[in-house]
Amino acid sequence: MAKPGLVAKPIGRASARHRLAPSKINEPLVWWGRFVIPVYLRLALQFRGVEMLFPERLVDAVRDFQQHRTRLIVAFRHPYGDEPQLLFHVFENMVPRVAQTLGRPLAYRSHLRPVHDYAVALWGDAVIRFLLPRVGALPVYHVKFDSDSLNGIRAVMRNGPCPLGLAPEGQISYHSETLPRIEQGTVRMGFWCARDLEKAGRTEQVMVLPLSVHYRFDPRDARKIHASIARLEALCGLPVAGRSSEFPKRNSLLLRVEAIECRLLALTEAFYTGTYGYKAPIDDPEAPSTRHDRWMAIHPFALSVAEHLLGIDPKDEDSIQRMYRVRLEGWERIFPESLTMGQSPLEAALADRRAGEAWYAMRHMELVDLMSYHDKTYLTAATPEALFFDRLVETVTTLEDLAARLRGGNITNRPNRIRKRAVLVPGVCLNLSEQMPAYRQDVRQTTDMMTCELARRFEECIKEYRNGQS
Repeated sequence: MAKPGLVAKPIGRASARHRLAPSKINEPLVWWGRFVIPVYLRLALQFRGVEMLFPERLVDAVRDFQQHRTRLIVAFRHPYGDEPQLLFHVFENMVPRVAQTLGRPLAYRSHLRPVHDYAVALWGDAVIRFLLPRVGALPVYHVKFDSDSLNGIRAVMRNGPCPLGLAPEGQISYHSETLPRIEQGTVRMGFWCARDLEKAGRTEQVMVLPLSVHYRFDPRDARKIHASIARLEALCGLPVAGRSSEFPKRNSLLLRVEAIECRLLALTEAFYTGTYGYKAPIDDPEAPSTRHDRWMAIHPFALSVAEHLLGIDPKDEDSIQRMYRVRLEGWERIFPESLTMGQSPLEAALADRRAGEAWYAMRHMELVDLMSYHDKTYLTAATPEALFFDRLVETVTTLEDLAARLRGGNITNRPNRIRKRAVLVPGVCLNLSEQMPAYRQDVRQTTDMMTCELARRFEECIKEYRNGQS
């Protein structure tokens, strides 16, 4: 087997920052996109259909918005990465048809104005940078105050003819059937809107619609998963199981997947030990040494390495916030806000060196980004049994992703080769306007309480999805 190299070419040169056009829906482009997106979903992203449970919840939420009874935020789960493209198809093509079928036609076709991380414009290609603002997408920073982007989002929430769409998890979370940490941004923005409406003397209610996204993977692609497991075994230096005419049984698969994860964990620990002097819990008799504990112990250390390289003070923030800061600083060194023209050769060389060191620092962040959501029980606890194959695909895909990130990759290297059917579960809307008296009394406590309530409603959506697949 040929020796594998890095899956991504290291960046070694500082470049001028890509600038997005102002966010404004381009109607001819969107009209054209309605016809193209089903083909794109099928051929590029392997979708074989979209199903919606309780469609009346989504239709009624959109109708109330169009009839000026509410202002609507669609809070969608973001476990895979394909959700923005999927939701474009859902809102442009599927919702109007479903509304007609239910006898509740919409007044007009309602677009969705999605919020995206500003870094998409940096790691994405020219096509992505062209499309994002023209389909109404709005950029936002996680850990940097940017008045222009926040004012644009508030204007859409307050007066826009389309609902706002954002992911409360803050980024891709890699598991569809477990709910990770929910950030407060969704609820906080909703309360801003409710306060703006109150000041203007308007009566619309601010609603947050939870929308849980799940994939049912096609069992006909089981051989592809078996091949992925074999590739991982070879990549990690493990014995590769011989070919069989039958797909392996569940227990055999669990053992092989566990062996791959253990090997990846051992290699990761060895890398940080040999390179940065990391002391793994397994080497410390006073420390717990379960697989989960060992993964969790690597995260703060990997982030500390990145922070040291970038000169960042971690303060008292949690690992996700620290990861956001590493990402922000890394991209700002690779794509400086203002790349000075007429630099001396030495200044240009040092700017390139800063960019190169930032790229390597961000490799530590990419590991934490993926494994912060790791759940070693996710596959073994698959219930009902009908969902085991879906969780197997998610788990093996994550292990392939992990191997790629250890070799320099990022989310763009995550494999997407298994055919699937999307299942969307709208939840019960959360009315933030009703909570304004409590919000005026205690902003922090009410925001915390409503964020927890949003998480609870997502849990209900996940439960409804499982019941629907049993």
